[in-house]
Amino acid sequence: MLLAIAPQAVLPRRATNSTDSLRHRGAVRAPVGAPRIVRKRSRHMSVQVQAEEGAAAATTFVPVMRPEDLPKGVRKEVRVEGKSVLLFWYRNQIYAIESRSPAEGAYSEGFIRAKFTQDFGIECPSTGTLFSLKDGSIQSWYPNNPVLRMLTPQDTCRKLEIYPVKLEQDAISVDVSGSVKANTSQMTKGGSDTSLENNNVYGLEPRMYVEGADTEESTVGKVASVGVSVLSVAALIAVGVAVVTYISR
Repeated sequence: MLLAIAPQAVLPRRATNSTDSLRHRGAVRAPVGAPRIVRKRSRHMSVQVQAEEGAAAATTFVPVMRPEDLPKGVRKEVRVEGKSVLLFWYRNQIYAIESRSPAEGAYSEGFIRAKFTQDFGIECPSTGTLFSLKDGSIQSWYPNNPVLRMLTPQDTCRKLEIYPVKLEQDAISVDVSGSVKANTSQMTKGGSDTSLENNNVYGLEPRMYVEGADTEESTVGKVASVGVSVLSVAALIAVGVAVVTYISR
């Protein structure tokens, strides 16, 4: 007698825990506070900061004119962030420098008609000093005046400021963010104080005053004025006494 044995149904293996089930599916999720997620956030933040810094650095160039406004052989003086900048072509490249020489005063003509040399130099119109167009260094200090070369050492003059230039299809842009030169358009006191280092031997301009403004006279000046007045009165009295004595005789 044959007995029929019914086949038993094979039940699927039950996962022991939720992690085994997820591993079986190949999609294990890391906990919320896992370091891997934190690293991703920090990396995202660093990339965002770098992008912001790059955008800030890209905005330091200021458009000043169109390329067709600066043909070769022409020099143009413009104002960029309150600074006077001179633009010109030299050996198929546009240069931007400060418009006035560091070796001369604030009332000088500047480099608008200065001479160029063959070794990337520009000559100061007043002193004859040569500055390099590559890095602004002094190539020759007072070459035509040995007396002033001795009276004013070379280390009393700073370098010529050279500004980065970006030439695009629709604009010429200049970056003056690295400038250390003060704004020379402000009113000066004249004399040697017309230069940034207060050593300008060509600055013989008289002291300037604004109409309606209070003039500040030093104590020494006041004492000198009073002394001259007293001496003048004393001299007049002495002359009068001498004349009266002469006549009475």
